[in-house]
Amino acid sequence: MKIYKKIVVFLLLITFINVKAQHINAFYLEAYIAYKLAKNGEIDSAITTYENAFKKVDYVQITYLKSMVKLAKLNKDEERIKKYSQQIEKQSKGINPKLKAIIDSLIIGDQKVRKGKLYRRAKYSFRCDHKQNCNKQSKKYIKSKIVADNWRKTDSLNTHYLLNLFEQNGFIGEELVGYKGYVNVLAMLLHFDIDTNNTVLEPVLRKALNEGKILAIDFSIIIDRHLGDKYTIQKYWTWPYVGKEKLQFSEADIPKIIKLRESIGLYGLSLRQEEYRKGHWRLINKYNY
Repeated sequence: MKIYKKIVVFLLLITFINVKAQHINAFYLEAYIAYKLAKNGEIDSAITTYENAFKKVDYVQITYLKSMVKLAKLNKDEERIKKYSQQIEKQSKGINPKLKAIIDSLIIGDQKVRKGKLYRRAKYSFRCDHKQNCNKQSKKYIKSKIVADNWRKTDSLNTHYLLNLFEQNGFIGEELVGYKGYVNVLAMLLHFDIDTNNTVLEPVLRKALNEGKILAIDFSIIIDRHLGDKYTIQKYWTWPYVGKEKLQFSEADIPKIIKLRESIGLYGLSLRQEEYRKGHWRLINKYNY
């Protein structure tokens, strides 16, 4: 009987998660429709559509609230300008100052190794590691490698600390630590480059996506960045790329990529690659917010 109850609880939990994920995706679709209406100059319809979308989720990110303020200003709608501006100000602070303070502290270490002389010194070994004829026994390389290894260690420690915080608090998104804190969390997760193939982060980020705690575009960018250090192989093709290698998708693949994007809530994103000069390629994405 106990086993039966556990199975029932598990199935109900799965159903709840799936329903919530569907609501999140429906929010993204309706927000995209609102964006298109606004681009066409249909401001009243865009505002109504955005507000209908907001009802589908428990928390609306500041990115979308800012869009509402812009539209309200076009309509000289003082009531909505005040309402959404106040909401932005409130949400910017987050609801957990203790967590915000921790994130603020972690990002200092993250950025410290990426500034000034340390940044320039570490970059030499990064470039050297991708060149066959680079002298990896030179003093310059060895000094650079020490800094680069410290850089990687800092990134790894920060990410594992974040993962422990996630276990205790759930994913630390904008609602908990405000917009700036959320951006700092994303920066540290992006820097976890030893997580090739996303074996560590993807389950965590997928759960956060289904709960509406991370934006779909931020989810896809982190996943794409960690699929390889050359970025010529991606899943959603949202990580910026400029380089000498042609990207590994064809025109025939684009509809499949678009469909995959829409499955996580990325609607209306165009995609192409172009040879902007002989032997040099870049990825072109057009975003809808």
